[in-house]
Amino acid sequence: MRPTAVKPKLPTLRKHLGLGLAFAFSGASGLFAQEPLPTHLPTESPRTVAYEMDIALAEDGHTISGQLKVTWENQTSSPTDELYWHVYNNAWEGPQSAWLTEARMKGDATVPREFGHTEVEWAHFLGITNPDGELLVEENLDLDFEFLPQPGAPLDRTVARMKLPRMVLPHHSVTVELHFTATMPRAFRRSGFGGEGYLHAVQWFPKLGVFEKLNGEVQWNCPPYRYLVEFYSDFGSYKVNLTMPPRYENHFVTSGSIMGTGAAHNEDGTITYFTEAEDIHDYAWTVDPKAKVIEREFRAEMYRDDEEEQKVARALGRSVDTVRPSPTKMILLLQPEHANLEERYFDALGKAIYYFGLWYGSYPYPTISCVDPANDARATGGMEYPRLITGGAKLGVAETTMRPQGVTVHEFGHQFWYGLVGNDEFRHAWMDEGFNTFSTKRIMNKAFPAQVDTYSVFGSEYAGHAPLAMPSYEEGDARGFLSLEQWESPDLGFVPDLSLALRKHDSLGRFLAELPPVTYFPEVRHDSVLDEREKFRVAWGQPLQFPTMDLQDTMQRRINAYYRPAMTLETMARMMGEERWIRVLRAYHERFRYQHPQPDDFLRTLLEFGHGASLSGENGSIALDWAKFWEHAYVGNAEMDFKVHHLTSEPTLQQGQTSGAPQFEVEIGITRTTDFAVPVEIRVTWEDGSATDLVWAGDDWVWTYRWHQHPQQAVKVEIDPRRHLMLDRDWSNNTFTREPNTENAWHVGVQAMLWAQQVLQYFGGVG
Repeated sequence: MRPTAVKPKLPTLRKHLGLGLAFAFSGASGLFAQEPLPTHLPTESPRTVAYEMDIALAEDGHTISGQLKVTWENQTSSPTDELYWHVYNNAWEGPQSAWLTEARMKGDATVPREFGHTEVEWAHFLGITNPDGELLVEENLDLDFEFLPQPGAPLDRTVARMKLPRMVLPHHSVTVELHFTATMPRAFRRSGFGGEGYLHAVQWFPKLGVFEKLNGEVQWNCPPYRYLVEFYSDFGSYKVNLTMPPRYENHFVTSGSIMGTGAAHNEDGTITYFTEAEDIHDYAWTVDPKAKVIEREFRAEMYRDDEEEQKVARALGRSVDTVRPSPTKMILLLQPEHANLEERYFDALGKAIYYFGLWYGSYPYPTISCVDPANDARATGGMEYPRLITGGAKLGVAETTMRPQGVTVHEFGHQFWYGLVGNDEFRHAWMDEGFNTFSTKRIMNKAFPAQVDTYSVFGSEYAGHAPLAMPSYEEGDARGFLSLEQWESPDLGFVPDLSLALRKHDSLGRFLAELPPVTYFPEVRHDSVLDEREKFRVAWGQPLQFPTMDLQDTMQRRINAYYRPAMTLETMARMMGEERWIRVLRAYHERFRYQHPQPDDFLRTLLEFGHGASLSGENGSIALDWAKFWEHAYVGNAEMDFKVHHLTSEPTLQQGQTSGAPQFEVEIGITRTTDFAVPVEIRVTWEDGSATDLVWAGDDWVWTYRWHQHPQQAVKVEIDPRRHLMLDRDWSNNTFTREPNTENAWHVGVQAMLWAQQVLQYFGGVG
């Protein structure tokens, strides 16, 4: 009985033209000897820039004015005699901005209900110092702050240039000073104010771009604020003194640490907070006179996962004590009507700090603040800034939706991906959003109950999957009043948003919210990782290497920034094995913490730490070329799909044989229907339930494998039985069985039975 592999001479995938390095890897974890991973975790950033600000918030609660002094060090090898500035707040000064112009082109015609803008009243050049800190030039000269027109938006004022009177040589520093006034918009797309004193101040001050090597030459990387773009800036220090009306005392959270014991009281009745922060690349703050500020200490022992700690320590070759996250202070600014969400927020924040710190290195800052946005400023929710994130929740959401836990975990994750590993989000947003989505999904699966499907009927959320389309409810839709449960005011523009709870659920109402009588699928539970595969329903138009800011539509940006890279990382992790993957990501994060890595930096780390294993079956072992994988997954736009072509088990008799146990000629056929070539596991199941595991290099379009005179018939063939290939677009063609599969019908029947059982149990208990 000798199996034979047959490889037809068919067209093969084009030769890889990249790095040409091949390494083997395996799905088996913990079966290899590794040296301890060298520690490269820096304790501070390059501190390229230092901001000192004295700022005042006006009585109106949304006008910010003050003086900014900034010292910038030229850490490149090229001199410059100019500084480039982001003035993001000017995206909201009128429909002529690049952001709003591009939004209209993409079908989004919404604008702020009240516009905002930033004006720079004056700017001065103060001097230049050498690498030893010696003052070489000391002058107080007026400087021009020139806004630059942008392609397609000549009146945009989100990028400005400042011409300097002296050249700033490599490793020299320049200090300039300016005075500005920022009028924040009514809450719109991440920033702004609400109607009862809430202000979320982000991208509120003129901020320097990044002077770096770009497209082969050193230049200022400072694009305008565009519709599909987030933020990118240098690491440094901040000293920010914030003076504000007294109603905000003890209702203030910030990216910095508050110096002293709290606010200082001024003679004019105002208060001043003195704050400082090191090694961050942006500064945000939030005030709300009606919100409550709650503090708790994070300690790793409160969230211990001994198995995960041991796995990480083993993979890194370090002790458990050294991988366990360090303490920090958690601060929550919570809306009074969301008091019941306090535990959910802190639970999510604590678990996020624990797992991100365990996997990638401790969160290094003394505080992390989480903002629960005001109801009429929910547009500021779900966003990240160094040491400060915004969550988001509204009244009436079903508990089983994992809100606000999911968004809290995700936004905290940006403290690591974007916050500490500060990639260029203009061009490579996937290095932030993709890594963070990958990490978030794993935490949600590991540390939280499975999310349950919900649907909305006139504003009320119910658990389950509706068999028919039901009337939907969008924020501000007047039909929500018909639920007689909650009123969310329409977005009229000239009146504040309102949210009123009209009634509360009794026990029956709560029961029906979790198990509505209109569905036979009351518990459609989610797997956070596998849920990403639903994005295969959308065409992938551009490769991952395509600059994020140049993608043409919102969904394509989300595919390339979030879902596609997350599935790519999950595929690599599952194929490589968990312990190797832990080493890859830990090495990458430690090497590039406080840096600006490029995609090639991750590839080099992957090649260095991801090698040393093989994908094996009973027919041998096959190495995977990581550089070739990268060519398909990142450089090209290749899709992955493997399909079972056939399974045959034909009885055969030896010459002259008339009796005895039957023998079978068994053959399987596997096809690769797309360009993405990667080794793949195949499992053949025999009629007695035993299985044979094989491996195919996936390098041809068709592969067949035969057994001569096998004593059993094969009853099933499975491609990728352990579901390593998250990038395989169609899992439905990965399995072929000789008998019909009744599993789906059985599942539906069980769900219906469980539904009936729960209904009877409820009504049996109410009497």
